[in-house]
Amino acid sequence: MAVEDNQHGKRIPAVKDKKWKVYIPEFLPPDKPQREILAEIAKIETGLARDEAELIAKVSRADAVLLTLKTLMTRQVLESCPQLKIIGKYGVGIENIDIQAATELGIPVVNVPRVNSNAVAELSIGLILAVMRRIQEGRNHIAAGRWRDESFLGDELIGSRVGIIGYGDIAKGVIKKLQGFEVGKILVFTESKRREKPEFKNVTLTNLQVLLKESDIVTIHKSLTPQSQGLIGRREIGLMKKTAYLINTSRGSLVDERELIRALQERRIAGAALDVYEEEPLPHDHPLLFLDNVVLTPHIGGSTRRTRLQMVTAAARNVADFMEGKRINPRCLVNQEVWKIVRIAKNRFKPL
Repeated sequence: MAVEDNQHGKRIPAVKDKKWKVYIPEFLPPDKPQREILAEIAKIETGLARDEAELIAKVSRADAVLLTLKTLMTRQVLESCPQLKIIGKYGVGIENIDIQAATELGIPVVNVPRVNSNAVAELSIGLILAVMRRIQEGRNHIAAGRWRDESFLGDELIGSRVGIIGYGDIAKGVIKKLQGFEVGKILVFTESKRREKPEFKNVTLTNLQVLLKESDIVTIHKSLTPQSQGLIGRREIGLMKKTAYLINTSRGSLVDERELIRALQERRIAGAALDVYEEEPLPHDHPLLFLDNVVLTPHIGGSTRRTRLQMVTAAARNVADFMEGKRINPRCLVNQEVWKIVRIAKNRFKPL
């Protein structure tokens, strides 16, 4: 079994046979291109674990894992699986993985950034239009045997102020697409320590309070962290205009759902359009389902045929590249600092 140094000077495997084992609790379809990539170099085990004990048993037999958000990689799991060499994640979100523990244990975590950025940005625009023009409500109106009347008036994007929370690839994609709608002004709130220079003349960086007070549409494009959980709560919703709309295609837990529901029920904001929720899937009796000023989609932001194929292929390729001793794309490596960990045990880089 050959072993070579990668670009970081760390010892990683170079594989010529099928001695490696990859555990994929559930394939994000389509699975065929992933199997084609991995089957040549590794044995694949699938099947969701019923509890943490079963998960540990499955992961302990693996050199690599490839996960959706459903599988929780806690410190307990990671510390119980000393042979685990790499964690692959479909998509961008990594809140189901204890990144600090993985880093301390010398386990690289790789995800697939940017692949679905355009798809999420497009859905965000679609949700803005849907809630402002009452599109979903209009369908229900017709189904109930009614037609338009003077109460069925919506709002337009032209001349409006749009608040963007976050300034990553998706947020920038939304801003770019908004230019064609002739919006009046775009306010951006970002906690990035980098000195951002707005790419468009009508974009202004500001603080969250000003953004919420002045925006006609507030759309969230921020990752979920312990610090950002509940970012939009009672106080923040209270700052919004009564005529404003809230859009969330990031993570449900960024918004205090109970406070949002109260605000919608009491018409303290005009409406909301949501693709993500605190609990997923959304229970059939959830209060959001009974509000007429809400547009709901089932977490489909990145779910297009094009992006799905690109995502699953890239996710499998990340894991395969590592096992074959190839260079990991720095953009895909979540915990860059993992290479600084001197306690990486050599036996992590030997097949089980």
